[in-house]
Amino acid sequence: MQSSSSAQAGPQLTLTLDSAVALALRVATPVQQGQFSSAIAGTELTRGYGALLPSVSVGGARTVLTGNTLVGSRALVPWDTRFETMGYQLSTSLNLLGGLTAYPTIKSAEYTRNAYDLSLERTRQSVALDVSEAYLQTVLDSQLVAIARQNSAVSQQRVDQLQELVKVGKRAPADLYRSQAQASADESAVYDAVNRQRADQIALLQRLHIDPQRPVSLPAPALDTTNVDRDTLALVSEALQRRSDFQATQSEVDATRWGIRRASNEALPTLSVGFTLFSTGRVFDRALQDGVNQITTTQSPLADQVGEQGTTILSVGLGYNFFDLFRSRLDAQEARVAYSSAELTASDVQRQVAGDVARGISEYGVAVQRLASTASGLASAQAAYDLVSGRFEVGFSSIVDLLTAQVALFQARSLRAQAVIQLSLAKRALAYAVGLTPTDSLR
Repeated sequence: MQSSSSAQAGPQLTLTLDSAVALALRVATPVQQGQFSSAIAGTELTRGYGALLPSVSVGGARTVLTGNTLVGSRALVPWDTRFETMGYQLSTSLNLLGGLTAYPTIKSAEYTRNAYDLSLERTRQSVALDVSEAYLQTVLDSQLVAIARQNSAVSQQRVDQLQELVKVGKRAPADLYRSQAQASADESAVYDAVNRQRADQIALLQRLHIDPQRPVSLPAPALDTTNVDRDTLALVSEALQRRSDFQATQSEVDATRWGIRRASNEALPTLSVGFTLFSTGRVFDRALQDGVNQITTTQSPLADQVGEQGTTILSVGLGYNFFDLFRSRLDAQEARVAYSSAELTASDVQRQVAGDVARGISEYGVAVQRLASTASGLASAQAAYDLVSGRFEVGFSSIVDLLTAQVALFQARSLRAQAVIQLSLAKRALAYAVGLTPTDSLR
């Protein structure tokens, strides 16, 4: 199937069903958004490990003080002084009880990230099913266009034959007029089928982020029409094990459960072990009294003073903020509500899984029955058309009978093509309901 517009630019692109699905899984917006959400959840998990790390602070300063100050308590007049100080401080502290608070946070973040990853997998399956349906619908439209054109060609051929027969007086003009009217209707049906095919192809290309004006070839894939002989309960059990959206809700339940523990641990005290190292130095540039510098001794440079001397402090502290107890209770209450909500969501999804499987099996059963029905219907319509056409040639059937048989054959061919595609779509939808990628085989 190829695009017919001669104004389209660029080389023709050939897309198979598998390549279309693979492209959609790379470029689809829902998939990319799911990947972003999963990456953010991974960042939150990394942040949770931060509570296990010690706090470290480093500071340094250099000051220059100048002015008329009273250097000592016995000084009677101000001194004109200028001196410099320089120093540094290195401090580190570790909360020994931080692991009790960090562990629930880390576990909650792990389950949350797992839930996002599972949701992303379900999104990928949804995109694969959506693109598969769009692709097969376009293929079906192509087949319907071919059937409509074949039917229109038969109608036009009959008109040409009747025109010759009317000229020689072997057929009444009324038969020609009826045939011409039917040929016009069949030609209009071709235009409608082509328009539907083009609209569905554009919708498919939009899903794949491809320019709709680009010429595209979409070969018909091999369709899986084998029977699925599986029990509903067995498929529901398999779906509960496979469905990533249901597993995601279970991870959400686990995440909120750890959220309750995290909120409860917020009221724990802090037991901190700290280490501090600092050093300072001072140099008097001048100390003038009555214009005479009172600094007469040699002083060590600032850098040497800071490097040669230092003070270390090792500390252990226990702290508790009573207001944390009130905040912890509020957070725990909120976490319990979130946990109850997550459990309700998981129960709803579990029922939804069972409903999806039951609905998928029902639709698949209807598709199987429709396939058998259209097969017998097409055979009967073909036999009826052949019989009426032969009788019409020898004058035993009217033009109305022939046109009626032709319309019935056209409808039977269209329904048969739809039934084959719909059976394949029903199998893919059932596989999706079970939790498989729609391209996977379901036996």
